[in-house]
Amino acid sequence: MPDKSFPLEPGGAPRLGVSWRGGFKDLSVSFDGQPVAEFEGAKELKEGRPVPLPDGSTLEVRVASPFLLPELLLTRDGAPVPGSSGDPAVRHATAWQVIAAVAVLNVVVGVLVEATGADFLRGIGAGWPSVAAGVVYGILAWLARGRSIVALGIAIALFALDGVFVLVSAAQAGSNPVSGLFVRVFLLVPMLRGLPALGELRRRPKQRPPSRPAARLPVRPAAAPAARPAAPPAVRVLSGDAERQRLHMTGRLDTGPAPTALGRGPVSMKGKASVDTAAAALRFLARKVEILDSGLRVTTREGRVRETTWDTIGRVVARQLPPDPPWDSGLLVDVVAYLDARWEPLRVFTTTLVNVAALPGGASTSRTENLRRLVRHVRERNPAVALDSDTVAFADGARPPARFASLSQLAEYDAGYGPATN
Repeated sequence: MPDKSFPLEPGGAPRLGVSWRGGFKDLSVSFDGQPVAEFEGAKELKEGRPVPLPDGSTLEVRVASPFLLPELLLTRDGAPVPGSSGDPAVRHATAWQVIAAVAVLNVVVGVLVEATGADFLRGIGAGWPSVAAGVVYGILAWLARGRSIVALGIAIALFALDGVFVLVSAAQAGSNPVSGLFVRVFLLVPMLRGLPALGELRRRPKQRPPSRPAARLPVRPAAAPAARPAAPPAVRVLSGDAERQRLHMTGRLDTGPAPTALGRGPVSMKGKASVDTAAAALRFLARKVEILDSGLRVTTREGRVRETTWDTIGRVVARQLPPDPPWDSGLLVDVVAYLDARWEPLRVFTTTLVNVAALPGGASTSRTENLRRLVRHVRERNPAVALDSDTVAFADGARPPARFASLSQLAEYDAGYGPATN
């Protein structure tokens, strides 16, 4: 019985579990070890079935059968689940590994033919020619592994032409070429899938180091007071402030959503209710963010409209919230700007409405990808903005942002923005 686990973000810890019997029968889906969906078989999943996850995202489970080869496709908010069969990285790896297997097979067959003197196999080109072909395939596999789309295309073309030659030679020799044709198609399909997957991987931005020390801040705006403002807060602050902030956030959780039949409390919250509970406990939360040519226009939870230009943004911080309910590893992005003579975050969370269509490249179907594009956009509009190494890695797509391990750690960070007054 296959039992596989997948992370939600590249490089993250496995949180999504999928198990099934042969032919994708009795397929079950779990999230953080808790069952969330069950399906009887592949027929039920032919059109795809949405599965709401406890973190507020939606998983689509579908069984596709291209070229009569069934595969399980998993997408989360429209993006392939990392490590699943639809992940471009997985399809690229499969493509070059198949080419490498063809290389080894050609070399082995060629050496055996020369050692045993099998005249029939010599008639279809086996022997030293197949050894030479194996060397060529090996070089192409190595180049394709390094994301050379030209090498992958050449390997596909050579494999197809070589297959035509072998089949014609076998037919002339009076052999049945059907079984050989089936094997060729079976190997050719993953190579062909690797082409669009490699194209998508090549379009993804490469990770780059920050162009300057993260602590550097932009020039203070003219409207700011004469005294130099303090830098946006670091991750750790005084424990006394952190404890007050922790109690403040705990109080907000206790007075969060209305009671249900299961009683009040974040532990019983699931899905949207859990997200709403977490949002109620967060300070500086933006209800709406409008991306303008000049900067950002933010509407707070209380209805206050605030505007900041790109050059008044001093820091951007991307973090995952704690893994336990109601936070459920939700993603937040703090755009720290100089407002009202102090550094203050404009906090973007799952509940924040953002006109992501205004970002370069438009909107993505993935909420995480939209936040990643937002961070990159702020950095592009203000190259002097400070990003810590974890936020840089998240923005450039290398790995998910750092996670607050607990409410106390989140409170330590949050208390750095001042007393708990909003």
